[in-house]
Amino acid sequence: MIKRDQPYIRQLFVCINNRHGESPSCGYSGSEEMVEELKKVCKERNLKGKIRAAKSGCLDLCAFGPNIMIWPEGLWYMKVTKDDIPQIVDTFLKLEEQDKPAQAALSAAPAK
Repeated sequence: MIKRDQPYIRQLFVCINNRHGESPSCGYSGSEEMVEELKKVCKERNLKGKIRAAKSGCLDLCAFGPNIMIWPEGLWYMKVTKDDIPQIVDTFLKLEEQDKPAQAALSAAPAK
């Protein structure tokens, strides 16, 4: 087993569970398209290595899908459409800006 720090600042988990119309599900509601749009927007904004769009199994809120969760904050988006993806990425960018003062303070702290 190898243990290391997470390689990304944030991960966006997109539920792709598909119940094929037997009951509501993210995959049946088009979440695979959300993953592709998320990857496209991240690439356009040059966010490689900062943000990871990851496919997820069931997040257990099927009736509200497609669902996307930003980790580590635990921010949750429900009933997501392709048009929502840029706004979700903007949320990531705002969170990244909030991280900068804390990262600067850690960098400036004297070594013990």
